[in-house]
Amino acid sequence: MTAYFPEISRGIPLKLRRISSEADVAVVAGNVSGLKLKLLTMDEDSKAAISGEPVVLIGYPTGIDAILARSSEDTLRSIAASTNGDLTGVMAELARRRLIRPVNTQGHIGDVLKDKIVYDAQTTSAGSGGPLFNSEGKVIAVNVAMLRDFGGSNFALPIRYAERLLAQ
Repeated sequence: MTAYFPEISRGIPLKLRRISSEADVAVVAGNVSGLKLKLLTMDEDSKAAISGEPVVLIGYPTGIDAILARSSEDTLRSIAASTNGDLTGVMAELARRRLIRPVNTQGHIGDVLKDKIVYDAQTTSAGSGGPLFNSEGKVIAVNVAMLRDFGGSNFALPIRYAERLLAQ
């Protein structure tokens, strides 16, 4: 696996560290020293997620397709010519050109359940793993699923599941 970050001109190799036995979430690790990435603050307080409160979802729904869709035709032709369509090469070239940028959407929490948060910030397939932020800018959950035909039903796992994995 390789991770790509906005404004970072290369991919970061990742290794799987832990997979949760409770939820559909895992921890990966990679060497990001020297990249000047901002650490995200997590908030597992029971008052961090409240029905009706605003949220922001950040991620890469539809993966590389959405990244390419936001590029110009000239850029797409240039990348295709230099990589011969090889996916690894395409990702490396997008990173080199600093074209990897996440999608940000806003919405509201519809319901807070013991094992999930239901919210309506837009997302689509391949958006799993993106952080869900509360109005204080803290990560309260990790996006895991959505129902295509019902816009108010995106699901995220409360951050406590990830916190448990990180603490092991």
